[in-house]
Amino acid sequence: MQLSDYIGEHIHVFLLDIDPEHYELVKLLGVEAGGIWVESQAMANKSLALTGRQAAPKALAFFFPYHQLRYTFVSNEEAGPALNETAFGV
Repeated sequence: MQLSDYIGEHIHVFLLDIDPEHYELVKLLGVEAGGIWVESQAMANKSLALTGRQAAPKALAFFFPYHQLRYTFVSNEEAGPALNETAFGV
């Protein structure tokens, strides 16, 4: 399994610059040796607000170096369902 296998798909990431307490669903645009390129609505909102704009003519792409990425996760269909053990009293 490699992160580059998910280019073009939505993945869950925990990025400090987006939200230091929650994960964000982003579209993975590219993977480089130093980090990842994503489309993020949360970052688009922040960037447009900072520039005083309501919209941009094209979707915004954001680069995040790996040191800002706490974790990421994707669905692994080969492994079966994911369960919250505490919900089942385990």
